[in-house]
Amino acid sequence: MIIAKVAKMSWFDHPEIQGIVQNLFKMQSMNSERLMLLSLTALNDLIIEMSYVHKVKNLNINRRISLSFRDSQLYPIFKQSLVQIEHFINQVQTQ
Repeated sequence: MIIAKVAKMSWFDHPEIQGIVQNLFKMQSMNSERLMLLSLTALNDLIIEMSYVHKVKNLNINRRISLSFRDSQLYPIFKQSLVQIEHFINQVQTQ
């Protein structure tokens, strides 16, 4: 959860943070169930955090961050999730 909070707080201040989604995708491809679970949990926390409006920050800043995340990262997360589901189904069918 802390990764998601840090990513949201520095989304525009440090553009390299926006590459966190691709880094989490790389973790999923390491053929480790624990890393895959960690990556999926982090992606879930990131999506929740990006859609949550904090009372401390300005509403316009929250909206800009959420829209930027939605426009640049949400679709790749959706596509990767479908790939992982397909991979899981194939594994279950072969067992």
